[in-house]
Amino acid sequence: MACIRPVLPLALFLCLCCAAAANAGGTEADERVDAFLDETAALFGQSEAAVTSRLGAPRERQTVPFTSPHDDAAYEIITLAYDGLTVSLYSMDGGARQFFHQIRATSGQVCFARGICLGTPREKLAAVLGQPEEAEEGAWRYSDMSGYNELAFSFDDKGAIDAMTWTAEAD
Repeated sequence: MACIRPVLPLALFLCLCCAAAANAGGTEADERVDAFLDETAALFGQSEAAVTSRLGAPRERQTVPFTSPHDDAAYEIITLAYDGLTVSLYSMDGGARQFFHQIRATSGQVCFARGICLGTPREKLAAVLGQPEEAEEGAWRYSDMSGYNELAFSFDDKGAIDAMTWTAEAD
């Protein structure tokens, strides 16, 4: 027993170091989700002007004031509605700074990054993003390293994507 005692503190120290190293950087799955989120955002553009340039005039445009306990100035969420697609952006400084709040596709020929489109089989999604963090009957969810950005996919009875949502939450 005397030989084991000096080894226990060393083993505990090594376990703590490995855990800290694992938490210091994201996992490969986290990095894959982060890259997918960025690539999808780039497909739509980074501002309302870019979105409308790529998709055309929306069927409907709505603005809603938004406040955060972490920001001094209030800003707004701009929502652009298209047939089967809704794109929302946070808009700050009178529209000078904009970033995505949500991209939600429910019908049509809409694709996210890497050819993940409505109608894509669940198996292809798994090949691109890996296994989801959360899987329920008919729905998968992934989040990025920060935990504020999320991808959600729902599937029809044949296992094909029938809705997909990219969301960035401001706290």
